[in-house]
Amino acid sequence: MEKPVTLILGLGQLTGEAVARRFVEAGHNVIACDPQMKRVERVADNLRDRALVQHEELHTRIGVKNCLAAAIEAYGQVDHLVCIPPVAPEMPLTELQIDQFEKLQMRAVRGAVLTLQLFEKHIARRVEEAGDTMGRRPQMGSVTFILSLSATQMNYGDFGDAVVQHAILGVMRAGAVELAPKRIRSNAICALRPRAEAQESQWLKKRTPIGRACQPDEIADAALYLSQPASAIITGETLVMDGGRARLSGLIDTDD
Repeated sequence: MEKPVTLILGLGQLTGEAVARRFVEAGHNVIACDPQMKRVERVADNLRDRALVQHEELHTRIGVKNCLAAAIEAYGQVDHLVCIPPVAPEMPLTELQIDQFEKLQMRAVRGAVLTLQLFEKHIARRVEEAGDTMGRRPQMGSVTFILSLSATQMNYGDFGDAVVQHAILGVMRAGAVELAPKRIRSNAICALRPRAEAQESQWLKKRTPIGRACQPDEIADAALYLSQPASAIITGETLVMDGGRARLSGLIDTDD
């Protein structure tokens, strides 16, 4: 049986490397791409020969094409995409610079749309080449976007990131409807990123019943589940990993 092939678009601070490790451990061939050379070098050094890592822009057609081409050249096909868009810097509404904001949103949305478009073309070619041998196999590919929690829950001062992440969520949801008949599932994970715990531990504990942010490995495990046949009925959904924050009314008294 062929190993599934997973392409990771964007490494983030810690999450991309954790996703790569988890998918490799699960028996996938993995290639990861990121526009920041320092992240590429760090992850390539940490993973060594367990996964391929390369530098590539992720908001242009040629950049996304190059990522898919590299995976196809190395492994013959792509079965799963895990997309980790960058988190926008703090950008309150009252201080927002329209030009800067438009650039951020355009790059993020364009990258998400191009990713779905080009992956659909790849899967369509595979279906056509396979012909009748495909039978009634319900799934050929999956796309999972890993977003910040601001895609669903807003904090004061995060206006820019909230709008950008929510726009990507919209791409995922609309894409799920159009891609499902083409044997592609599309979902999202909205997670309280690990860096929040380090920067705002007391603030976080007062507002999060579990008292901490997600760990990279937890996000990676969720992404792996969404790529597996066990989740074949799930598409267009958002898995929120917020430690119970959305269910909390008020603040938790942490002064013990």
